[in-house]
Amino acid sequence: MSKVGALSSSTDGQVLLSFKSMVSDPHNALSGWNLSSSHCSWSGVSCTKNGKRVFSLRLPSRGLAGLKVLDLSVNGITGAIPSTFGNLSTLTNLSIARNKLRGMIPIQLGQLQNLRTLQLSENELSGMIPFSIYNMSSLEFLSLTKNSLVGNLNTNIGVAFPNLKGLFLSHNKLEGPIPNSVSNASQLQILDLSSNMFSGVIPVLGNLNNIRTLHFGQNHLSSTTEQNYKVFGSLTNCTQLKNLYMNSNKLAGQLPSSVANLSASLQEFCVDDNLLNGDFPLGFESLHNLTSLAIHQNFFTGQIPIAIGKLQQLQKFTIFENMLSGEIPDIFGNLTRLYFLLMGNNQLTGRIPTSLAKCQQLTILGLEGNRLDGTITRQIFVLPSLNTLLLARNSLSGSLPREVGSLKQLENIDVSDNQLSGNIPAEIGHCSSLQSLGMARNKLTGLIPDTLGELKALTRLDLSSNNFSGLIPDDLEDLSALQILNLSFNTLEGQVPSKNIFANLSWNSVQGNYKLCATEQEIAGKLRVSTCPREDKSTMPWVVKIVILISVFIVLVSAIVCSIWVWMMQKKKKSSHGVNGSHPHMVFQPSFSYSEIRAATNGFVTENLIGKGGFGSVYKAVFTSENGLNTTLAVKVLDLKQSKASKSFDVECQAFRNVRHRNLIKIVSSCSGIDHTGAEFKALIMEYMVNGNLDEWLYPNDIESKPILSLTQRLNISIDVASALDYLHHDCDQPVVHCDLKPGNVLIDENMVGNVGDYGLSKILFQNSSQEESSTMHLKGSIGYIPPEYGLGGKASTSGDVYSFGILLLEMFMAKKPTEDVFQEGLNLEKFASAVHENQVLSIADPRLFIDTECQTQGSVTSHSGGSDSSNRTFSHTDVNYNWLENNEAAVEAAIRVGLSCSVYSAKDRISMREALTKLMEIKKYLRN
Repeated sequence: MSKVGALSSSTDGQVLLSFKSMVSDPHNALSGWNLSSSHCSWSGVSCTKNGKRVFSLRLPSRGLAGLKVLDLSVNGITGAIPSTFGNLSTLTNLSIARNKLRGMIPIQLGQLQNLRTLQLSENELSGMIPFSIYNMSSLEFLSLTKNSLVGNLNTNIGVAFPNLKGLFLSHNKLEGPIPNSVSNASQLQILDLSSNMFSGVIPVLGNLNNIRTLHFGQNHLSSTTEQNYKVFGSLTNCTQLKNLYMNSNKLAGQLPSSVANLSASLQEFCVDDNLLNGDFPLGFESLHNLTSLAIHQNFFTGQIPIAIGKLQQLQKFTIFENMLSGEIPDIFGNLTRLYFLLMGNNQLTGRIPTSLAKCQQLTILGLEGNRLDGTITRQIFVLPSLNTLLLARNSLSGSLPREVGSLKQLENIDVSDNQLSGNIPAEIGHCSSLQSLGMARNKLTGLIPDTLGELKALTRLDLSSNNFSGLIPDDLEDLSALQILNLSFNTLEGQVPSKNIFANLSWNSVQGNYKLCATEQEIAGKLRVSTCPREDKSTMPWVVKIVILISVFIVLVSAIVCSIWVWMMQKKKKSSHGVNGSHPHMVFQPSFSYSEIRAATNGFVTENLIGKGGFGSVYKAVFTSENGLNTTLAVKVLDLKQSKASKSFDVECQAFRNVRHRNLIKIVSSCSGIDHTGAEFKALIMEYMVNGNLDEWLYPNDIESKPILSLTQRLNISIDVASALDYLHHDCDQPVVHCDLKPGNVLIDENMVGNVGDYGLSKILFQNSSQEESSTMHLKGSIGYIPPEYGLGGKASTSGDVYSFGILLLEMFMAKKPTEDVFQEGLNLEKFASAVHENQVLSIADPRLFIDTECQTQGSVTSHSGGSDSSNRTFSHTDVNYNWLENNEAAVEAAIRVGLSCSVYSAKDRISMREALTKLMEIKKYLRN
């Protein structure tokens, strides 16, 4: 064992002399250890090459004795633990924590029968815990945390350590069940088994009368409602319990009411990131010393109890990513110590409580992904410590209060995906610590304030999909820290700045602003904007300029009058002769004629037939422009022999005339006229997707024709589809319901991005219900994807789309069609849910998800609009990376859970598309980690 000294060289000698004073030296082996000579010359001492620092100490066979405490913690010691430590029979304390020790724990340590403290944590030790360690009955403190230890715990661990007060085994790779004998270690005060791979159930621990901290978090432990009653019922005997952590496991079922009978001393209760369900647990108000209550990322339902307001000591309250509903109770007047409040991604309604103003220590407030309405209460902006404010994906209206400028500590604010209007207050420039500002997909208007240029710490700015006008402030190009900028889909105009982030700006960041321009032709081409006109430096007299302006005005008026006359004549001519023209509701590119479409599809030959839908056929079409350039598009030719085909054409035109989203198939133009036989002809011209549809990828006819869709790709495509539906449901002026979501209607582009198409059955949910079809009794769809209420004549609704999406999601991760025979044999959604809860996800998931798909898809496109990247895995099929497999299982399980939440039988119990999208994005983030 070698050591690089942690102290200065001047003190190394004193440390050695202190060591000499604590041992008996019958043979005077250390007699030469004195300050008359350099400590590097002392017997058994070796120093570094520069002759200053102690490097190692070797004193074999010197007869030294009397040492009871050996503490070498927090150094740079390398190598293995010497087996000869087992000969130090008088040791009571051996501490070598926080070094760089490798290898296995020597079995000889079990000979230290007088040892009370063994501290080997935070090293690089591997292998199993030696059986001999369990013979050290005198141990009171055993810490092996943060190593790479493997294997199971001894089944008699509780009996082996009758005097143990602290057992710390966290952050290893230990597995198997937690032995029931742990309950026999009645002196235990702290038991930390977190961050391992323990499985099975949590044992009944009612005998641990002295226990203060129980930490089982981040394992693979499971439970049922019945087991929960046993475990929590027994813990009511642990009257000194202060900290209870069961987070990040696979606990399922309901929590019993006995949680209210836990120790009155309980300060932290954490069961987050599990599979628990049922109503919000009641009785927490009796735990009046509670400082942290974490039940987030479960399936709890019901309302937030008003009694939570009685927990005056509460500092952290996290309930996000559940299925809680109802209004947020105005209970925060007593929670004056609260600094961490996360309630996002539930189904909460109503307004933001004004009593939040009493939480003056609040640092993080998360209410995103709910159904909150009303305005953003001004009381939030009196919170002096607020660092993060998350209000995205709600239905908040009104303007952002000017008081936002008083939040000097604010680093992150996200109010995207709401109904906010008005201008951005100039006072936001006073938020000097702001790093991320998200305001996308609202109804904000006016100019982008110059004061944004004062936010020198800003790294992310998203103002996309609003109604901002005017110039892009030049001050934004001075934000050297800015890394992400999105100004797309506004009505901005003028020159795009060119410094810092603008130097590398892409089209995605400014698309949809048709009046922008760039000074350089190359930049203009990259951003797909026009080239700015050169400045007029003429010194023409002002009188001449006025005359010219008047002349131009007269010419323009004359031209407009002539144009109107010509347009009227053409319109009259078209009406009388029935020539092709655009649909009256569509604002697309000029329409194509029948002859152009016929030529582009080579006479509608079978080779160009992409597929057939309910109301017509889709062809690949190559259009040639006047300058000889070819453009490939898809043409949907309506089968007008069907009675509702024409209506389908009108629906697609009306529903999607103003729709714009990156994951919706874009309708380029239309054709409505007559064909070469004189029959009526209608067609839609759309984007062409080179990679076909999702159905072809999940069930390829030729198994070698397409590579297997990897887990990352399936997750990305599911997020793409969810994004499109979320937009249709929540961000359109009138919500749009697709009504026919299935794999065949999800098209894949060259970057493996999913795009939702075929809107022939879509319905606009008008605010005036009389404009909407009364029921779905005659609504056609695809068997297996139609929600049950449609079969009973229920009205088309966004929850119907959610059901179809849930089925689609389950199908993507199980590769089983909902029409397969297996579903007719009793394999229904309830059994899927049971399989997930019983940790049997592999029994229902697509087995192709759990092989190294990277090796199979080499050469395929892996880029994605969402920015996700494929993992750089290099292991072979014969050398399985079990960590990767474990992460994949967890991700698939979580995705299936989302699918089940979407496809529950009752429409009112389904989550919204916004919630589904949020959960999928969280899974993607987890998988990336």
